[in-house]
Amino acid sequence: MRMSACDTPRAVMRLRMFFVVSFAWAYHETPRYQHRDPVTSELLLCDQCPPGTAVERHCTSDSATVCSPCPEWRFAEQWHWGESCQHCTPVCKERQFVKRECNATYNRLCECVQGYHLTVEFCVPHSECPPGSGVSVPGTPDSDTVCEKCPQGFFSSMASATERCVPHRDCSQLGMKTRNPGTATQDTVCDREPAIDCTRKHTDCRADITLCEEAMFQSLLSPPLASVDLLLESLPGRKVDKKSVEPLKKKCSPEQQALHLLRLWREQNKDQGKLHSVIHGLDHCERKVSRCAGLKNVTLEDLLVLMDSLPGEKVNEEAVRALALSCPTHRHVAQLLHLWKSQNASRDLAKALKHSVRQLRSRNAPKTLLRAIKRISCVISASAPRLYEKLLTGALRDTTCFKTKPYND
Repeated sequence: MRMSACDTPRAVMRLRMFFVVSFAWAYHETPRYQHRDPVTSELLLCDQCPPGTAVERHCTSDSATVCSPCPEWRFAEQWHWGESCQHCTPVCKERQFVKRECNATYNRLCECVQGYHLTVEFCVPHSECPPGSGVSVPGTPDSDTVCEKCPQGFFSSMASATERCVPHRDCSQLGMKTRNPGTATQDTVCDREPAIDCTRKHTDCRADITLCEEAMFQSLLSPPLASVDLLLESLPGRKVDKKSVEPLKKKCSPEQQALHLLRLWREQNKDQGKLHSVIHGLDHCERKVSRCAGLKNVTLEDLLVLMDSLPGEKVNEEAVRALALSCPTHRHVAQLLHLWKSQNASRDLAKALKHSVRQLRSRNAPKTLLRAIKRISCVISASAPRLYEKLLTGALRDTTCFKTKPYND
């Protein structure tokens, strides 16, 4: 019978299907083994038993192989022709735990505990990377630690099986000078004397800048106290050395001069009677703000929403992106508020935060961000800082309530 042109594709399709099915059958064919029939002495080809079973009765010339399930605490992982299953490993060895319990098809799987890896049947501790080197690839239960020498700008001061090389401290970001450069085994040593830099406007994540200081000292930075010389003479308590003030005049604006001077004065008068109460209250305010602002999961989008919610001059998106890349996550919110304050020096921070809370609420901002700004607003607006501010302002005009103590190095 001759096939028409229309029947040809169908025949080809059937032929292809035949080969596919035949190949699949051959690929998945049950493995076999040779067995001699004890009655007829005929050499037979019997089917093996699948995983999880064992041979109960070998095949004969007129019957197939009979398989039975593995009993409890025995297993068979592969096709086989054994008449029994293997015994499960009874217990894991020292410093091992059971990762997978034994069943009919798998043995009990043991794995080394954390900090150890398997070497010739025993779990041994991961190797420690010596000082000057850090972990490149952490050890696993099956492999040892891989170490690498610390590259330029990084160090490791101790032997460790888990720690990577860490970056050297950047003294300039901490507002300090470098005393000793870092090495492969030691961190950079910074000088305690601040390195004055008024050009970066808080983009360097300096830890000595606080929102509470800016809020509390703002009222003191209006004329005539904006003159650093007048402010230097008016501040009560232990006087700031004029030599410390001279660099301020060369590098900083009048407002920045006053703010830096107040920080120097604050550091130098921690033990001064009533001034101690002022400074203690300021420290308490700063700790609260730091806790409230220390969010760990702040996104760039959250920072842009926060900036848009604040009144006055906006910080441009490029600066916000730079902040997000250069600062630790937990400092993002506080640092963004510093950026805003540097561009809106005349605005009241407490009122700005209240405005931000209303805007964030109307825009359905993330609850964690809204809660943080609300709490910072409450701390800055609290009565205690305002009372301390009034006390300090009064002290500037009446120094008789403070006794000047001699300066001690």
